[in-house]
Amino acid sequence: MNEINGYSSFLRKLFVFSVALAALSTLLQFTLPQPMTTPAMPFIVLFFLLHTALFHRMAIKMIEKNLNKFNNFYLLSTMARLFIFILVILGYAWLNPYDFKAFTIWFFIYYVFYTIFELSMLLPRLKYPKK
Repeated sequence: MNEINGYSSFLRKLFVFSVALAALSTLLQFTLPQPMTTPAMPFIVLFFLLHTALFHRMAIKMIEKNLNKFNNFYLLSTMARLFIFILVILGYAWLNPYDFKAFTIWFFIYYVFYTIFELSMLLPRLKYPKK
């Protein structure tokens, strides 16, 4: 039961974080010049929201299953995620070459924000795995 409450708490925090980031992105779309933004910004937020929720669930299961194997899991999953990210960026560039620069820059910005959020939620679980 504690695992379910912990994950639902994470999902609530992730949703609030994503809504705040989406609101900030919307504000920036209205204030920054057109070439500095991309119409795909809401979709990037949605992509990272879903991606972070899925990865966090897998990471928590790995921590509970076998903490000793977590390092291998984290390194392999990070490589797989980066490969997926490259495919997403290249796919978008192929479909929308005019928006490639702005999309890539915003994708990276969101990647940094969501990685910091994800690690801040995951590190306490690594310090105290039974909580």
